[in-house]
Amino acid sequence: MFSLTGLDGSKIYVNVESIMRIRASIAEDGPPATEVEYGAGYIFTHETIADLLARIGTTDRFLRLTTRGGSPVYLNAAAISSIRAAPPINAPGTEISVGGLYQHVMETPAPIQELLTQA
Repeated sequence: MFSLTGLDGSKIYVNVESIMRIRASIAEDGPPATEVEYGAGYIFTHETIADLLARIGTTDRFLRLTTRGGSPVYLNAAAISSIRAAPPINAPGTEISVGGLYQHVMETPAPIQELLTQA
């Protein structure tokens, strides 16, 4: 099991394969944080994305993509169930279904599909 430490110091242990999305977040009234979404939950941690990925070890499973806001988001390739060109209201980019949630990214579907075949 993979340990994650919350902003309040509490620990949670998750199956690393259940981690579906890692992204930067802003902790309310505090320093920047990282949001880690797994299975049916999420946790905010002070650990950086780079440190989390280093602890996970193999980062081949995580695709590094770009949110509409320009920040990186890391998606577990195994948790992606669909990709499609973003509809005109959200264009440009791609909508990805990951772990039952939608993630809009700026990359177009073709390079994402290529990354998925390599993951």
